[in-house]
Amino acid sequence: MGIEAALLIPFTLKFNSLDKAGRSIYYYIVSSIIFAVGADVIEYLSVGGNNMWFFAIMYFVQFLILSYFYHIVIKNKKIKTVIKILPIPVLIVFILDLFHIEGFENYNSLFTTLRSFILLIYAIIYFLQLLNDNELIENAIFINSLPNFWYNAGLFIFLCSSFLFSLSYNYLAAHGPVPPATLCITFIGGILEMILFYIGLLKITKQRK
Repeated sequence: MGIEAALLIPFTLKFNSLDKAGRSIYYYIVSSIIFAVGADVIEYLSVGGNNMWFFAIMYFVQFLILSYFYHIVIKNKKIKTVIKILPIPVLIVFILDLFHIEGFENYNSLFTTLRSFILLIYAIIYFLQLLNDNELIENAIFINSLPNFWYNAGLFIFLCSSFLFSLSYNYLAAHGPVPPATLCITFIGGILEMILFYIGLLKITKQRK
């Protein structure tokens, strides 16, 4: 949580300079802090220290926030429509996984894997859009000068680690303690995500100059 809280300070100071996409990243950072604090509090207060249901809820909230981000930055109208529709079937999977398939006491790997996979597809689509954007080419704009490029890069790295973690967590947990290396990969992915977010914020400052 420390790096998210530290990053929230410059993002808050530059909030008025953020466009809609940038503000969605700001809300995502806020949700990450709520996620971390809430998970610790619930683990401490609940009987047995179970907070897996809170993980599932926050993952869905973050899915909505990031879907909004990609709906803003992706230009293709058909894909934008898909992004608007997909939260409904994802919500259905979320409810089924939480209440019926894996339950409140287990990590909802089915839902979280689906969520990460969909967001990864969005991230790849946006990367491809940047590589083929004629407007950027005509105006000699380098993609690494765009804040959204760095936001997306950060999300892509974290989602890759999150996808692998979600896919394997319950299997690994069923065969003993989850290996520290598995948790470490996700932790490193989260740190890199926040670093790239900060680089994206710096690009806004340079653009204004």
